[in-house]
Amino acid sequence: MSDKRSLVLVLQILGLGTNYQSWRLPDSPAERLYDLDLYSEIAQAAEAAKIHSLFLSDGVGTSLERPMGLFEPFTFQTALAARTSKIGVVVTASTTFNAPFNMARLVASLDHLSKGRAGWNIVTSSAGEKNFGTDPLPPHEERYARAEEYVSAVKALWDSWDADARIIDREAGVFVDPSKVRRTNFVSEHYSVEGPLNIDRAPQGTPFLFQAGSSTTGVDFGARHADAIFTSQPDLQEGQEFYKYMKGRVAAFGRNPDDLKILPGLYTVVERTEEEARDTAGRLAEFAAAADWEGMRKNFEGSGFGGVDLSDLDPDKPIPLDRLPEVDDVQGRRSRYEMYRRRVLSGEWTLRELVEHNNAAASGHWDPIGSVEQIADQIQERFEAEAADGFVICPQHFGGYRVITDHLVPELQRRGLFQTEYAGDTLRFNVLGHS
Repeated sequence: MSDKRSLVLVLQILGLGTNYQSWRLPDSPAERLYDLDLYSEIAQAAEAAKIHSLFLSDGVGTSLERPMGLFEPFTFQTALAARTSKIGVVVTASTTFNAPFNMARLVASLDHLSKGRAGWNIVTSSAGEKNFGTDPLPPHEERYARAEEYVSAVKALWDSWDADARIIDREAGVFVDPSKVRRTNFVSEHYSVEGPLNIDRAPQGTPFLFQAGSSTTGVDFGARHADAIFTSQPDLQEGQEFYKYMKGRVAAFGRNPDDLKILPGLYTVVERTEEEARDTAGRLAEFAAAADWEGMRKNFEGSGFGGVDLSDLDPDKPIPLDRLPEVDDVQGRRSRYEMYRRRVLSGEWTLRELVEHNNAAASGHWDPIGSVEQIADQIQERFEAEAADGFVICPQHFGGYRVITDHLVPELQRRGLFQTEYAGDTLRFNVLGHS
């Protein structure tokens, strides 16, 4: 790996913040949840701060216990791409509920419209089949086996056009050189895709690829295909172990470890001062304590704990060890369950504490509370300790967006950790330093 590393920052624009209770804060613009101008201001501030990319997590599962509302990622990021010029735009989209041809076309379209700033966060989905009226989801290992074929098909479609296929020779009457556009003819166990794609080769060739998942199968999938890994690593030592393991897997597949960035989630309560941060976190905790416990617990069971029913347990005691299924027996969100399982095994967390952490940190991401300087210290520590190449950062409440862009990022720049200008025009070049 290279001696000189540069911090990568991706801003997750997740509604009003990651904490489900944040809408109750008096300065929350909850009434403007679907106002594009609101998010455009955040995107433009992030671009002014030279943050590498915008990011939108997504899921197709729904819940009556916790009804949520978020923009569809392609629509949202295309709109933000039109109001920015340098910052990347990353969408989350599932290999389970989209045809490879449509996915290749959607991502290539976003790359063209953004002039090379598009990224795709690849997920396989652990829920949502009832919304689409499809068969039950296949087991975890099979979902990833299908995703392997799926991404290979999408890449083949992206490669079906040469970069110089569009001639536009008015005198000769040639718009596209047919010899530079090929049939894909991709055939695998689960997919048969003829191609070619019906849009020119994307500006980045292969748009920037994220992968979200830290299970053994997910790690190898990401090591083969991804440019960045979005992962949940709330503990420093565990983050270091994952970082070392992931880089090793990348090398094992014949790739340069520098060409895959490890970007854990950082879902923080950050304010100008520690006192302000503690006050905000305290308000959010008070809202959570008064919230619907049953709904919060059910959301934790589904989003973080493998669907295990915990309704009969005392919330103020640890989860009994005999209630823990083996990791390989969990078919949905396996890596997230494994992370919470380790906390149960430590004996230090009650069920209530686990549920509240899940509520605040969007299913278990690192969730520090502190001043700009304190959060910058912790970012620097984890970066220099090789627990991360950077972070997918999001505040727990809406006011934190501008604290991040206007104060935290400048502090990281002052320390020489973060860029003060974009290196190039495409997301891939800005993150990896090459096309």
